[in-house]
Amino acid sequence: MDGETATEPYAVGTAHQEEQRAFSSTSRAAVTRVWALATTKPVLQFALVFLAYFVAGKLGQATTNIRSSNLGPVWPAYGIAVAAFLGFGYRAWPAVAASAFLVAYQSPVPPLAAAGQTIGATLAAASAAFFVRRIAHFDPRLSRLRDALGFITLAFGSAIVSSTIGVASLYLTHVQAYSGLGSAWLVYWLGDSTGVLLVTPLVFTLPALLKPRSPRRTVEFVAVVTLSAVACLIVFGGLRVVSVRFDVLAFAVLPFVMWAAIDFGIGGAALSVFIIATIATLSTALGLGPFAGNGAFVGAVLLDTLFMVLAVSGLTLAAVIAERERTEAARAGLVRERMAMESRLRLAAIVESSNDAILSTDMKRTILSWNAAAERIFGFTAAEAVGRPVTFFIPDVLQDEAENFFQRLKAGERVDHFETIRLTKSGKQVPVSLTISPVADADGRLVGGASVHRDISEQQRAKEALSNVNRKLIEAQEQERSRIARELHDDIAQRLALLAFDVDDLATNATAATPLRDKSVALRERVSELATDVQALSHALHSPKLELLGITSTIRDFSEAAARHQNAIVDFDAHDVPEPVPPDISLCLFRVVQEAVHNSVKHSGVRHVEVRLWGTAGQLHLVVSDRGAGFDVERARAGQGMGLVSMEERIKLVDGDLAIESQPGRGTTIRARVRLPGDATDARSDR
Repeated sequence: MDGETATEPYAVGTAHQEEQRAFSSTSRAAVTRVWALATTKPVLQFALVFLAYFVAGKLGQATTNIRSSNLGPVWPAYGIAVAAFLGFGYRAWPAVAASAFLVAYQSPVPPLAAAGQTIGATLAAASAAFFVRRIAHFDPRLSRLRDALGFITLAFGSAIVSSTIGVASLYLTHVQAYSGLGSAWLVYWLGDSTGVLLVTPLVFTLPALLKPRSPRRTVEFVAVVTLSAVACLIVFGGLRVVSVRFDVLAFAVLPFVMWAAIDFGIGGAALSVFIIATIATLSTALGLGPFAGNGAFVGAVLLDTLFMVLAVSGLTLAAVIAERERTEAARAGLVRERMAMESRLRLAAIVESSNDAILSTDMKRTILSWNAAAERIFGFTAAEAVGRPVTFFIPDVLQDEAENFFQRLKAGERVDHFETIRLTKSGKQVPVSLTISPVADADGRLVGGASVHRDISEQQRAKEALSNVNRKLIEAQEQERSRIARELHDDIAQRLALLAFDVDDLATNATAATPLRDKSVALRERVSELATDVQALSHALHSPKLELLGITSTIRDFSEAAARHQNAIVDFDAHDVPEPVPPDISLCLFRVVQEAVHNSVKHSGVRHVEVRLWGTAGQLHLVVSDRGAGFDVERARAGQGMGLVSMEERIKLVDGDLAIESQPGRGTTIRARVRLPGDATDARSDR
């Protein structure tokens, strides 16, 4: 018994789980709690079935005017009994039997007849559940046409059992119902059949039918229920809104059942028929409507026949529509799956034909795919790489970098075009441009990552070649600067010095207070200024102080000289500078200071420049800043000026970094950072 109960679709099956997922969170939680209590607490289960059957039985006995003995049209209690066996299994029989006996015992029949009717109802409901479960994957919500037709057939079939045993019990105890045995059996059978058709589907579909829905659907639901009730009141309630007899228009309520079935499925059809059956039965019992006045037997038969037609029509139509929608959804799902498969195949073809190494990993950093380009670049075949951790071809010194990338991936971040190193099968290092993207599943959950490794060996070689060319150009430029500086210092400056001596002699020998003497003195001063300028130009082209005094003193002297010549303030500060600094680095930073100070004084519009030089562990830092007009960095790079380009190229040649921060009206800051060689001295200078 328990084994069969465990297979019931509504109790624990997939269909019930899918229906629960359709509820809103609040409704779903409430229904789940109630159902869990009912299915896990036998006492609550017994009470629920007993009370539901008893209430349904009392409602069925309320229409005394069209009943005979305890028989009448529409016996909803039998529908409750079948629903109990379908929902709770055979363990529901004590509650069904006890409630059925109590309802029958309180009707005008002897106890033995009540016991016989109880046995008939219990056996019939149990047999209905037994045979319904023989339908493969039966869903009591009747979402398939096969389920609906099987349920309707078994509703009629099981009612034969209950009506046969029940009528036999009545006649064996000398209880006469209606006009004879045949009439009693027909009404008994019709009443139980319609009870199952009206009540059982409603039990399983009402929770979903009452779930929260959109305002438009809510209005439509209220409209179909209201119009069904109004139409039934017009037809069966004796409302003479028009001068037409409604005897032949009893089926005018059928369109409303169809409407409910089309828009709200099995639940809508079942609720619509239930409302119509309730109003029609009460109206007929009160002597109203087209079926009144024909006698109790005829009225009961006509009512049950109408309800059967409405229920069968509504249930089958709703089942056909539900099955068609499910088929269309399945077809759409297949189309989407096919499109997704084609998309994956296209993507796989693109990945395989790519010249970049493309691989995917899961959240445990295990390689899941490895394309042909990865085999060509790194030398590992897919069989050798798939299943291994992605760190296996990352150099040991870069494992922390890889861990940082993984943490960014877990946070859903991308890594774009990061230049790093990977290892080939032979142990050779390959420079790559790395791009990592997070990969999510259909529900948006992060499941892994996809990484693209672009081999940039050729670009690196081209970059090195270009750097070598730039280095040679700058070296040639520095050599030419040195040559010109020597020429200025050793030739032009010396000749200017001799000329100054000659002019001085001329001024000394000239007669005092003569025009010639005045011109000689002025000429001597101009020659002296020219000699000073030539000497300054010589030092600017090539300062011997870099080699003799070091970078700190050289930049300090340059700052003082620039301040004097440009009539500006050049504020220089240095600390923790290691001495000696390699000559190429000293020259590079000195040229950056020259260019930056010159540009600031010339273009910023202010006469105050700050120069900062300091050292840290293994690095030397330089900052030149002003609070002047600023400029557009990108536009300046694209212009014809070579100052910024020259600074950047010089810094690259000494393995340094240069950052230029400037905006119009917000001043300019130039930051340079150079890595010092490992054997640099730890001595610090604060000069």
